[in-house]
Amino acid sequence: MWNIVKIENCNTQVCCLCCSAVVAVLYNGGVVYIINMTIIYRIISLLFVLLVFLDAGVANTNDNEEDDNSEWSTCDCPANEANYNDESSAQHIIPFARMAYLISVHNKRTLSDGAYLLKALMETSHPGNTAIILIHVDKRVGISSRDTTDEDANIKNQFLYHDSTLRKYVDACHATPACTRTRMDDTKTNNNSNNNATTILEVHSHYAPEWSKWSMNDPTLWAMDYLTHYNTKLSGSSPLWDVFINLSGDTLPIITAQRISQLFEPINGPLGNTNFVTSSSCATGLVPTSIFDFPKHTMKRAHYFQHNIPKTLSYIDVTGEWKRDVKTPIYFGSQWMALTHDFVEYVIRSMDHPNGLGNVLKETLIETEVLMTDETFFSTMLMNSPFKDTIPQLNEDGALEKYPSMYYLRYERMDENNPNAWGKYTSSDPLYDIPPRFGEVTDGEGPAKAWGPYFLGTYDLGDIKDSGAIFVRKVSWTVDENLVLMLPVRSTQEGKSEWDELPDIRWPSLGVKIKDPFIWQALAEAKKAKEEEA
Repeated sequence: MWNIVKIENCNTQVCCLCCSAVVAVLYNGGVVYIINMTIIYRIISLLFVLLVFLDAGVANTNDNEEDDNSEWSTCDCPANEANYNDESSAQHIIPFARMAYLISVHNKRTLSDGAYLLKALMETSHPGNTAIILIHVDKRVGISSRDTTDEDANIKNQFLYHDSTLRKYVDACHATPACTRTRMDDTKTNNNSNNNATTILEVHSHYAPEWSKWSMNDPTLWAMDYLTHYNTKLSGSSPLWDVFINLSGDTLPIITAQRISQLFEPINGPLGNTNFVTSSSCATGLVPTSIFDFPKHTMKRAHYFQHNIPKTLSYIDVTGEWKRDVKTPIYFGSQWMALTHDFVEYVIRSMDHPNGLGNVLKETLIETEVLMTDETFFSTMLMNSPFKDTIPQLNEDGALEKYPSMYYLRYERMDENNPNAWGKYTSSDPLYDIPPRFGEVTDGEGPAKAWGPYFLGTYDLGDIKDSGAIFVRKVSWTVDENLVLMLPVRSTQEGKSEWDELPDIRWPSLGVKIKDPFIWQALAEAKKAKEEEA
């Protein structure tokens, strides 16, 4: 006896076949012999489809959901294109600065997000524009190689870097001679013109910075020292790079790396020969702010004076002359900067001498146990140096004088619903919260601190567009992959800038309420549990 069951709301034959077969077996309580060859064919087809899905599921067990190996297995820099001509390329017609970047990553999330940053820098820049990229991996991140190290169950995240998309992409770039070389490569070549045009890409791990402590400066100073001395060893008196920019792994360029290098061109570039030690996302604006400019009761001023920070310092300047009891006011800026080659060299020279300004200031900040030294060291060095006139020159509205569309160097959303340095609330705008599954793909990382910076997404595009910034932070595929996939942008119409290409999308004026998705199994289980309790 055959039992024919009508299945409602099935959209495909496969669905009906699967549902009706199950009901028939349950109803008869035994084995059902199907002799219709069409049905047998459909069952075989269904099993084949299921096997394909199961195979795909096994292959994609990495919890980095953005991780498509094919995306990170190739390094598609312009020099690797078949029609690339190093001699006649248009990138050599427009003057540009040779950029040196430091990318700092410190956890599972920034390892993933850092892959997008590196990819953007590599694949939107001709190698001559981007001279060097250094990546510093926090020592607390597992950097062991599975190829050379046995797994130790007692070491958490032992292979975190090795398993990351960042490592996969770095390897892909190293395997593409047209795009990159390492320092080791320089000993094996004659430094021909083609080789010098490629980007030096290296990964290091030396420090474990602690939030708000002096150690936050260590990776940046290491990179500056490495670039200064490495430059001398590699090319003698000829500078290898013009501008140094340090970036966190959750940063993205808004415009292409090639365009950035053109803006920083030392002679005629609107950002050339300018030292940016802050961004107007901070209370200090695009220029450093003296500690004396803050009201006496505010935290940034009160903290430093409570620790008896000295008002004068004695040190040897770079000419070898002693400077005694020189007024050395503290200035606030940002940890993330864009600095000229000459100022970087000045900082390192002052650190090389035990009585240089850099070392004296460092020891003073450590001995007084002040916090936020990553926001004060470099800006204080700049404003008490011969380079103090190289800070950005601004219009009355706070925009860059030479590039009046730029109000920010790096766009961030900071201090939402918290008082700023002058005791005023900065904003009541809505903000992105981390999604429920965020912890699963970030090794348990919690929400952003109340004082920011906050994660950005597509609703922030309008403000990003207004800012004229060249970088944006914090950006993560785990929060809003749309923004990650959109940046950087290129100008497609003559007479329009890259920022004109950004859609004018902003937070809805009445706010945004996101409803949790329905999970039918969970709802059914909750209903069943409620019925059992009754």
